[in-house]
Amino acid sequence: MTSPATRALDLAPLLRAQAQLNQPHTLFRAVEETCRQRFGFRFLTVLRNLPGTGNVMRMHSSEKDYPTGALKPMGLTDWGKVVLDAGEAWLGNSAEDVRWAFPDAELILSKGCEACACAPVLWAGRCVGVLSLNDARDAYSPDDMADMTLIAQTLAPALI
Repeated sequence: MTSPATRALDLAPLLRAQAQLNQPHTLFRAVEETCRQRFGFRFLTVLRNLPGTGNVMRMHSSEKDYPTGALKPMGLTDWGKVVLDAGEAWLGNSAEDVRWAFPDAELILSKGCEACACAPVLWAGRCVGVLSLNDARDAYSPDDMADMTLIAQTLAPALI
């Protein structure tokens, strides 16, 4: 990873992607590519928050084991209180963190992912979705979360 002092986050490709046809897929792919270049990941997902249901819906995934359209019961979890309710980013960097956060933790861990970085997508003061990146233990740092949160915000038009 490049140090924060020597890199600048370029959101222009994501903003241009918002104006293209075939939405929201064009934007999702642009976010995926930006995250691949900036952070790297084993898999990435974009989730839409479904308030009042206790679920999020997977809108985009780079991993075939995580199909789009699937519901995941995250709204009533401790993770949901942090990310979905409070709108705060969450970074887990161990198997214990993954088990704390996700009901499908064993599948995530089976892919060699002990790091999970989740950035909320906020609109008008509420969390409308989440950008989630997964990789090997300690792949992401608290410094990465600032850029990840900005990237996540570009997803708002696709999730409201």
